[in-house]
Formats: sequence, C-alpha cells, structure tokens
Amino acid sequence: MSTLVIGANGGIGRILIQQLKDANESFTAGVRKEAQVDELKNADIDAILVDVENDSIESLTDKFKGFDNVVFSVGSGGSTGPDKTIIVDLDGAVKSIEASKASNVKKYVMVSTYDSRREAFDPSGDLKPYTIAKHYADEHLKNSGVNYTIVHPGGLLDDAGTNKIEAAAFFEGRGSIPREDVASVLKEIVTTEGYNNSEFQIISGKESITDALKNYK
Repeated sequence: MSTLVIGANGGIGRILIQQLKDANESFTAGVRKEAQVDELKNADIDAILVDVENDSIESLTDKFKGFDNVVFSVGSGGSTGPDKTIIVDLDGAVKSIEASKASNVKKYVMVSTYDSRREAFDPSGDLKPYTIAKHYADEHLKNSGVNYTIVHPGGLLDDAGTNKIEAAAFFEGRGSIPREDVASVLKEIVTTEGYNNSEFQIISGKESITDALKNYK
C-alpha cells in the first residue's frame, strides 16, 4: 500500500515518514516548500510539493492519484490566528478530502484535535476557531463517502515513545501522548487492513498499539 503523508515536515509527520522508511514501506512525503523537498530527497525519501493552503482541489487530485492512503497531518495549531486556521485546518482539509475522493484514495487518515465535538468549543475563545475548524473538517470527512480513520491524540509530548497507549471513543478528562506514539498509531493504520470509517482518541497507556486499537479495526 502506498501512502502520501501531508505535513511530513511537522512534528508527527517527520517521525511517521522515518518509521515508514525504516519499515521499507511505500510512501511519499508531502511538504509545502521546495527546500524541504530537496532536503528529503537528499535523505533518500520520495517527496513532492503539497500546499493545502494554495493548491486547488484539481491540483491536489492530480498529486493524490495512485496513492492508497492519504494522511492529513497538517495544522496551524491554533497559534497562527483565526484566518490561517480557517484556511489550513478547515478549507485545506476539505480540499484534500475532496481530492482524495476524486482520485479514489482507499483510506484518508485525519490527525484531528483531541476533542472536536461541538461540546469542546472553548468558551474563552482562545482555541475556539481551531476547534470549530477541526469539528467541521471531521464532519465533512465523515459525510464525504471517503473511507476514513480519524485519530484524536491527547496533549502532544516530545518524550520518547513507549508503544503503549489507550484508545477510546471518548475519555472523561484529558491525557497526553508522545508524538512518536501518535506516529506509530498512524503507521499501524496505513500498513494494516481495517480501521475503516473509525474514530477514536488516543493517550498514553499500558496496552500495545495493536491491542489498544482492536475495537476499531
């Protein structure tokens, strides 16, 4: 199975593409700057330009053709202002979903926020635009007809991964998880059959990734 990782220069994306490379999986890194493409190619990693902010649906469709999986690990993170959040986290996601549908991608994997339900909209307003954008991007994906997996990671840490997690449709309270373990979950999803039209939260825990995700496979 061939995978396109959009946002391959991000905190999770960088780890994921290295994991896929180490496992000799077929993948391409999607990044938004020519210099990043050159850097990845120099590291013997196939890479292409994918800019969900500026690429049209038609352009993305052409770039997505031939891939079995698309991983959307792109995000403004809620720290770049509401305009950029809407452009990238909502419109960019929707364009990539529509392009995946048009190019017959078999599975679209969305790296979402921990809780994108309407109930999670931040009343203080600090992260409200970001959560709203993620909410509607997730809803668009679920209603698009594209086979999907939506992953909701807890608070992201730079700690070394443990390959031990917990997964649930919804946890009461919050949790955290190393980026490396999130990448490992994504690798499991794109290299294994199943996880079709599923959605779950992940945090650090005591189960192996395979065991923790068995209810969603």
